[in-house]
Parts: sequence; structure tokens; C-alpha cells
Amino acid sequence: MTDAADHAVPGCAHAVRKALYAAKDMIIEHPSIGEAVKSMNMCGHTVPQYIETKHTLSDEIMSAVGFTFADFDSGYYPPGPDLGLYKACQVFMDDELTPLDKVGKFFQIFKEEEGGETPFSGDDSLDCFDLSVFLPDGENARITTSDWSGSGGGNDGKMWDFQLCTTVIDPIGFSSKSMFPPRKWTYHDLTKYCQLRYGMEVIPRPYELVEDVLFDHASLKANVTKILFTNGMQDMWYGGSYTKDVSDTILALNFENGAHHSDLSHVGPSDADTEDMKEGFVKIQNQLETWLNEIKSELETGRYSGK
Repeated sequence: MTDAADHAVPGCAHAVRKALYAAKDMIIEHPSIGEAVKSMNMCGHTVPQYIETKHTLSDEIMSAVGFTFADFDSGYYPPGPDLGLYKACQVFMDDELTPLDKVGKFFQIFKEEEGGETPFSGDDSLDCFDLSVFLPDGENARITTSDWSGSGGGNDGKMWDFQLCTTVIDPIGFSSKSMFPPRKWTYHDLTKYCQLRYGMEVIPRPYELVEDVLFDHASLKANVTKILFTNGMQDMWYGGSYTKDVSDTILALNFENGAHHSDLSHVGPSDADTEDMKEGFVKIQNQLETWLNEIKSELETGRYSGK
């Protein structure tokens, strides 16, 4: 996420890091949770009840900043000044704002972005920011869920949260090298959270998909062919993907300006696409056409292996 922010707006990561480190300390130094929340233009009555200390408030605010940046990054396509990521970077790079003002304005950008395109569960009549929009449905909901890159609110958030409490384990922490204050992820804490939310019988199973689907590097190379891994380099998830070819038929295509699912718009290539994505659509189409013709030929001659 840090690399993606600087890729979009050079200097953004440094500004975010400087502001958040200061904001975290300033939250804790406030005389009360209520005063700390007010200083960031957040609605006091929307603070979840489980937040009983300023340290917890600080951790949850930093987590919310992290996954909101992830949302902005995922949607940064085609890149430009009208999108949330660019606006957020500009806020954190504004030297006339205090660190807490920057945090408050950052969440207002999120409110405007979400309210303009998708149903927003907060109260749009409020000038302050409604923290409850980050809570998934269900008992013992938390802002920091099983997915530190963001589960989302409501029932959608609950479903994703549960999935990451079972088989899709997402070990994302904030390291000292990132632009966010360090926060360590542990399997123990994940298990504790998931059992709080869904009961003692729910135990995260981090190896189940690898064992069932054989989707590790060695098995992939030995048992699978004809995969295109398409990566937008503005999408933070490229860090967990294959960015180099695995074999002659397991290929990686990287798009300098691509964000999350930029190649799955179902309308491209179009005039709105960047040149690298336009070229990418052609490469994808040509490669898939080649493979389909190969499979058709193998089927007709009885040589198809199923790979």
C-alpha cells in the first residue's frame, strides 16, 4: 500500500507516515475518548461501545485509515486528480493542517466517495463522520476485522469477515517500513477475534486451500497450465501475486497504471483506458484465443490432457 500510494502521488507515503505517527500520539494525549473523537470531527455517539480506552481508539482509527487507503488504491483507475486516492494524498501533504485535521478530512473524503456511488450506511445529515459505517453485521463487531485490508460494513462485511475466519487467511500487519504505525498481526489474535465473533467452534484453517486445491508454487508448476496472472501495479495486491512467468503457459502480465480489476471492466478497451491497459486487453485476447484453439485441436485429435 505504501508503494502504491507513492506510485500514484510521489511523496504521499512520507506525508501519511509523518501525520499518522503524530496523530496516534495526539489521540492518546487527549483527556478523554470523546475529546479525541471530536478533534477529528467524528460523531461521539457513533463510537462503538467496545472502544473503552484511547489506545484502542487509536489502534482502530489507524486500522480504518489503512483499509480506507486500500479502498482508494483499488479504485484508482484511470488515474487522476478526481479520485479518492489522489485527494487523500493531497490532504496528508497539506502542511497547513494539523495531523488530526488530516485524519478528519481523510474520512470526509471517504464519506463523499462512498455516498456518491454506493449506499452509505452512515447518516449523511451529520457534519461529523459516523464511525459505525465500518462495522460488519453481527454480534461483537469490530472495526479491525479478520481482514486488515477491510471487510466492509453490513451483511457483505459479515460474510467476508467469516470467510477470512475460516479458510481464506489474510495475514496483513503494519510493518515499520509501511506508512502506517506498526501493528503486529498474529494467528493467535485472529483466532481470538473469530471465536469472539462466531463461536469457539470457528478456528481459522490457513492451509486448507493449499491442501485441497494444491495452489502452491510447486503444485502449480507441476499440475497446471494456461493461467494468466494479470496485475495492476497500482493495485496493492500485486504483492501477493505472480509478477513473473512461472512457465511457458503460466504467464504474468503487469500493467503500470492498472488498479484492482482494471482488466475486468467488461467494456475495455475503451477511450477511458490507459495505453498499457489497451495493449493489455489485446495481449489477453490473443493469448486466450491461442489457448482455446490449442485445446480445440487437442480435443479433435483426442490428445487433450485436461490441463
